[in-house]
Amino acid sequence: MAKKYSREQVKERIRLQLEQRRPIIISGAGTGISAKFAEKGGVDMIGIYNSGRFRMDGHNSGCGQMYFSSANEEILKLAKRIMPVIREVPVIAGIAGNDPSIDMETYFRVLKFYGFSAVMNFPTCGDFLGFLQTTMEEMDEYGIGYAQEVEALSLAKEMGLFTLGYAFTLHQAEQLGKAGIDILICHLGLTQGGVGGPTSGARSIELEKAAEEVNRFENAAKTYSPEILIMAHGGPISTPEDTEYIYSHTNSIGFLGASSIERIPIEEPILDVVRQFKNISMG
Repeated sequence: MAKKYSREQVKERIRLQLEQRRPIIISGAGTGISAKFAEKGGVDMIGIYNSGRFRMDGHNSGCGQMYFSSANEEILKLAKRIMPVIREVPVIAGIAGNDPSIDMETYFRVLKFYGFSAVMNFPTCGDFLGFLQTTMEEMDEYGIGYAQEVEALSLAKEMGLFTLGYAFTLHQAEQLGKAGIDILICHLGLTQGGVGGPTSGARSIELEKAAEEVNRFENAAKTYSPEILIMAHGGPISTPEDTEYIYSHTNSIGFLGASSIERIPIEEPILDVVRQFKNISMG
């Protein structure tokens, strides 16, 4: 069963890895088997959130952003399937921090009881575009906007949970900096690559532009929180070589991979092995 860690203990684990010049790797997990072997491979933290379920059910992980499932209830369902096979690494709960139907303080107590050591804001309304984004911002006063996600992360921090926050804009990076969360994750869009990734019509920015974006987000957040740590996720970053480029051009301490760890690596091998079985002549 997954071990519980305090916020300070998670920070210390990260500090020790960085002292050894080793990147912090976080893996999303939609099934027990992906969590089990991510941990065996040396991952530093494992995230459980609703898009993992969609991704491993064969759907686009973007379904999680559309709140097709009750995200905060889905975490607890997934935890029962995934937590028993995790032995050592801290586990992150991806929360819908703007869910007006629950009391966050009570919910965080439940997450701690289940064994979670950290939270991050996923699913998030932070990347809704155009009219919908404007509407969500205007609805902050009703408790369903990005501001409430930031408030939820602040509360989690006060309650001793390690906090990670997705940011899609400079303003959101500033908000997370003001809240003093532990890690700012620069979200660069849906992960490109593989068979089940976004189509060419949803192509994200190039790797060079992604690094520039990470640097801009870092500057925005550190204006208010000089100690905040920076990570990157998604978009053109889908391979170890991609992360190497990001590390050499930014101050990112690591990478959060979901599709790049539990979707892309299994798509082609499954296709290939089935084709091989099918192409055997029966004589």
